[in-house]
Amino acid sequence: MTNWTNALLTPAIAACLLTAPAIAAGTTAWRCGNSYSDRPCEGGKPLAVDDARDAAQQRDANRATHEAQAAGKRMERDRLVQEKAALATRPTLIDSRRSASTTQKTETVADGASRKKKGKKEPDYFSARDPAATAKKKTEKAAKKSDKATARSGASG
Repeated sequence: MTNWTNALLTPAIAACLLTAPAIAAGTTAWRCGNSYSDRPCEGGKPLAVDDARDAAQQRDANRATHEAQAAGKRMERDRLVQEKAALATRPTLIDSRRSASTTQKTETVADGASRKKKGKKEPDYFSARDPAATAKKKTEKAAKKSDKATARSGASG
């Protein structure tokens, strides 16, 4: 043989020799606690994983697996078609938030120009308020404030 043939064959033979023990050891699996491994582990128990089925049983199992996979793919396609059809008939979401352009109130000046109004900015959400309750709270707060002021003036005098 020539040098280049030896250069090609030597790594190929070495690879075969190195993988032979791994192939032979491939028939043993190890149970390591609640997991399984192809390598021994501390406290692990070897398990024989030889396939004792005959060729007909293996063919039947493979056929059943392929049928289940095909059925799963078919069901996924059907689901996607149904979801796409449901998008057209679903209710439309109406966004109650105002856009950024309508949030700022403007007033028109005599010359036609517009300027921003001063004051509170409209919130991005709706909040219901009871005007009577708000007025009552303001009255109570004012009463407390005047009581504190009276107490301070009586204590300093």
